[in-house]
Amino acid sequence: MDDDILSNLTPPQLEAVIHKDGPMLVIAGAGSGKTRVVTRRIAYLISQGVWPSQILAMTFTNKAAKEMKSRVAALVGEEPRACGTFHSCCARFLRSDIELLKTGRTRDFTIYDTSEQQSVLKKVLKEANLKLPEGMTPRAFHELISMAKCRRQPFFDFAVGENLTAPERLAKIADLYEEKMVQLNAVDFDDLLYLTAKLLEEHPDVRDIYHNRFRYILIDEYQDTNHLQYELMRLLVGPSQNIHVTGDPDQSIYSWRGADYHNIMSFKDDYPDARIVRLEQNYRSTQVILETANHLIVNNGNRFEKNLFTDNDIGCPVVDITTGTDLQEAEWVCQKIMTLRATGEDLKDIAIFYRTNSQSRTLEEAFVRNHVPYQLLGGIRFYERAEIKDFLAFLRLKVNKSDIISLERIIGCLGCGIGAATTAKLEGIALEQHKPLVEFLAAPDFESRYPKANAKVKAFAKFLRNLLEIPMAPLAECVEQVLELSGLEDKYEGQINAEDRIDNMHELISNAITFADEHDDADLNSFLQEVALVADVDAHDANADFVTLMTLHSSKGLEFPYVFITGVEEGLLPHANSLYDEDGVEEERRLFYVGITRAKKQLCLIHCATRMMWNHREPRMPSRFLAELPEECVTKLYYGYRNYRK
Repeated sequence: MDDDILSNLTPPQLEAVIHKDGPMLVIAGAGSGKTRVVTRRIAYLISQGVWPSQILAMTFTNKAAKEMKSRVAALVGEEPRACGTFHSCCARFLRSDIELLKTGRTRDFTIYDTSEQQSVLKKVLKEANLKLPEGMTPRAFHELISMAKCRRQPFFDFAVGENLTAPERLAKIADLYEEKMVQLNAVDFDDLLYLTAKLLEEHPDVRDIYHNRFRYILIDEYQDTNHLQYELMRLLVGPSQNIHVTGDPDQSIYSWRGADYHNIMSFKDDYPDARIVRLEQNYRSTQVILETANHLIVNNGNRFEKNLFTDNDIGCPVVDITTGTDLQEAEWVCQKIMTLRATGEDLKDIAIFYRTNSQSRTLEEAFVRNHVPYQLLGGIRFYERAEIKDFLAFLRLKVNKSDIISLERIIGCLGCGIGAATTAKLEGIALEQHKPLVEFLAAPDFESRYPKANAKVKAFAKFLRNLLEIPMAPLAECVEQVLELSGLEDKYEGQINAEDRIDNMHELISNAITFADEHDDADLNSFLQEVALVADVDAHDANADFVTLMTLHSSKGLEFPYVFITGVEEGLLPHANSLYDEDGVEEERRLFYVGITRAKKQLCLIHCATRMMWNHREPRMPSRFLAELPEECVTKLYYGYRNYRK
């Protein structure tokens, strides 16, 4: 078995795999076999007698976690039990121990997405008759709450430190938001990490249990961790310090959501005895593409020195093309893709990256005109579609009777004639009885105890009883019965895109069936948790023969033989928000570097002489980053540009 685990590894990869005890940092360059090293290391630990349940492996996407599990299982016949994203691992911990925090939340808590978090904020503002400062939206305010949690700061201290308007009022609203989330038995994404860290900090006995349970901890994409994830890691690592982190500071591109590449840069300071291994051999790209990437990234200052190399072919030059307009940019890309398809290339091997989602419009229009199939990452995700959120509201209410947000959505779905005033009145009566509104309404004796309730309320109470009486298991049967009871199929019948909407709801049932097949302990709660933590990149279908469009941020972790990066212009890449900030420009350079290193065979960089921006056409300048690329690796072309030359 060890022969399979240790075969076809380079000396640095082998060193990283067979290192057993003590801290280790693996600086893994793009395309250097990082996933192979992490999975082989887990398999090696298991082959050396470490129980799979003693290994905790955390990464940033469900896709990466699933691939990790399947590869380990193929090598040793077993997979690590605790392998998932930071958020899914912490959700699992809280399902067991959240009640120890004595906040009032139970293990049946609901995980709210961004739109639901904003609904809670709006509810709080209305109930307390408070307003946010002028110009601040609920979404923007929740982002501030998220930043405070990630820094583990009381909100008032955070608000003062950030010089926010009316810090006392904002702190009061933030406190009311937290109180409401507890009342709803709900958590947001940051709570999953924040509450786990709080649990481990305040309960040393629980922390000791976790230290004994997880003898070995592995963290992937360590350069993308924020301060909260960093502190969580420090709390989880036991006295043995068996912590293995993998990452690349040159690919740290998420500071806007709190990621701090200093975490990886200071790993040696945190663990002076740590061994450091550099993976510099690239298995993905041609020599020309790697030479281009290397020349770009050396212009950044604070980084671990490394130089990617490969035994792959030299490859064709990188294309740097100037077009006259953004419409011509889309036209040229479309023509190039149709040429590739005519020569036998699969569309699934082609990707187009851009800095902002708004850049996709002209590309999509060109593809539609030319009948080129495409998939768009970062559009409306499956689980954000209205019909799916409607369906999930019914399922979530079965698990968490305190979930007023789902209850209000159900009332709207059913069109049962119960308005906000009636709901608030019923909620007040339920509160007097110290019961969640759902439990109050669904009580068997509700009608006899409240004979004056109108017919609509009584009918809704009966519906809730029927919903709660549906058996929670088997999972697939439960989901099917809830859909039938909900009447959602009838609701959408006759509406625009009715067939697609109904198909989507049946696809959710299929997802539940698949989830049950893959998890021995599958139940409705764990399925809803899985659904809540799906990321954009998880939606990428690598087998569908479509061109893939996505932002540069979404491209991280993916690879394609043919890559087009559009809008390589000052103000887009680097983005206008970063032009006068040295750290910001360095992160934009890293973002460009990530995009370049996704390409396996051919890379095209496109920029325009003029582009439609904010409803008017304006002249554009090529990105400063293009001047940092090696001339011998780049071919310059022009398309529709003659009328724009000076």
